[in-house]
Amino acid sequence: MRQKVTRNDVAKLAGVSPAVVSYVINDSNYVSQEKREAVLKAVKELEYTPNVFAKSLRTNRSNQIALVGDTLQAELYEELSAQLFQKGYFSCLFYSQKEDTFINRLIEGRFAAIFMASNAFTAEQLNRIVQNGIPLILYQSREYIGLDPRIVIRAPDIYNDVKQILNYLIMKGHTRIAFVAPLKYRATGADGDDFRARAYSETLQANHIEVNPDFFCRHTQSEASLLEDVVYIMTSYNASQRPTAFVASDDHMAAQVMQCIRKLNLRIPDDIAIVGSGNIASSQITTPELTTIDSGIPDFASEVADALFCMANGETPDDRLYKGRLIIRGST
Repeated sequence: MRQKVTRNDVAKLAGVSPAVVSYVINDSNYVSQEKREAVLKAVKELEYTPNVFAKSLRTNRSNQIALVGDTLQAELYEELSAQLFQKGYFSCLFYSQKEDTFINRLIEGRFAAIFMASNAFTAEQLNRIVQNGIPLILYQSREYIGLDPRIVIRAPDIYNDVKQILNYLIMKGHTRIAFVAPLKYRATGADGDDFRARAYSETLQANHIEVNPDFFCRHTQSEASLLEDVVYIMTSYNASQRPTAFVASDDHMAAQVMQCIRKLNLRIPDDIAIVGSGNIASSQITTPELTTIDSGIPDFASEVADALFCMANGETPDDRLYKGRLIIRGST
């Protein structure tokens, strides 16, 4: 059985002290280029693997980063996980739980950093994470009062993305537009405090269009409950009153709405126009192809991964919102 290679073995082969080996591996202090190259050469030759568990005991932090969401945003989390792995971190994916014990468990997990893509928690709960020394990036989708300034905001510009979609549909002549909130999302209706609801109501009002609260699908506990809202809207109004367009909060839900509309023997886009958000791969394999907002997922994931890495290493990146780009396809 091969004997485990230690940091001291690397130091001896490279002709440096064990401390210098640590500086190079953790990129935590200045080391001359000559010594750095000697250490890296020794690491490769000896096939040395640092003991991440020993490091976590020293730093009271693991080499894991928590990704928390209300639903599985597969393409985003795949990109994030790959980027973080290249930086030496493993990703742990969690579905958000509404109980306060969920926040406590996250804190107990000693994560190097957390990416929170959920609007389920209060400012006090989020603040408690950073107050316990864990860096947090928030994918912000609603207003918070009293949010700790140490929490970094990285998110799509949700308000302006929804506004852009609605103004496009209104320009196309639509005045009866329904909105489908995200799955398992804290939604209180068209008069809610989240950015999607605000953009929906304020954009309609700015265009002198009456806001019908029935047109905001907010039963987000399951896909079935959201689609029940869609069916209710379409069957509760006659042809001259029901919506002529649906805006879905993401492309996956938009595709589900398209299937639902077809089951009602309505045509897309002749009877109903449909718009999604995200520009994920499946948006181009629907029939017709889906009009959507391109959120630039690869670039967004890369910048979030960089920010999480910086925060895990004691730096504080700036807040940033990412403006989407409307991609017009056959569904409108």
